[in-house]
Amino acid sequence: MNKKLIIICTIMAVILTLSNGCGSSSGTGRYSIPSEIVGPGGGGSGSGSGGSSGGGGGGIVETDVDALIASAWEDFRYGAYSSAISKFNEALLSASITDAQKASAYNGLGWSLLKSSGAESAYSAFTQASSLNDEAKIGLAAALMQRGTRSACQQAVTLLETLGLKETSTVFTAIHPIGVTNAGAHAMLAWCYFIIGNEDGARTQIIFAKAADGTADSPVNQIYNSLIAMGLTFDS
Repeated sequence: MNKKLIIICTIMAVILTLSNGCGSSSGTGRYSIPSEIVGPGGGGSGSGSGGSSGGGGGGIVETDVDALIASAWEDFRYGAYSSAISKFNEALLSASITDAQKASAYNGLGWSLLKSSGAESAYSAFTQASSLNDEAKIGLAAALMQRGTRSACQQAVTLLETLGLKETSTVFTAIHPIGVTNAGAHAMLAWCYFIIGNEDGARTQIIFAKAADGTADSPVNQIYNSLIAMGLTFDS
């Protein structure tokens, strides 16, 4: 096990950082996942343009919850994460917000926080949204995986399996530009399976994910190579 830990730390220190280059994992550092799986979902520095209008420097203040959420996602798309966070929070303060809108706003808040300051900062928001929102389940799984413990990865497995991802025929399709593909979601599950000791499950999932997205520089391929380095074997 010590040898595996050395391999993990060595590989992940080189190829893995949290989203948007925000530093190392806030977990134990024992296990991590390629940040590109939940990496930047668009251009921009993520600094935000200020105010609730999204355009910066004034503008019309949105009061409709759906309009606020839609505007926040537009900011997110262009990397204006601070502005997106402000708008999602403003939507959450609305007295008329419905449960569905609340889940949508917490999901957007979680992804905006993840992109701007890392997965752990988004944990609470994803938790608030995960019962009603599939993208939030993916985000919460990523936050748990970054904690780096076997028990956290087991919780992530449960979340990912509730999406049906145990079956390779299940297709995860993100509604928003969160940067997680179907292949990436299955690769996340492969990583978790390996960490909790389910090597058969890890093998099945990563073979599928690599076939779906096997480009040399893809995060899926990085996970594939990392799993091999940690001892996962394949029948010849």
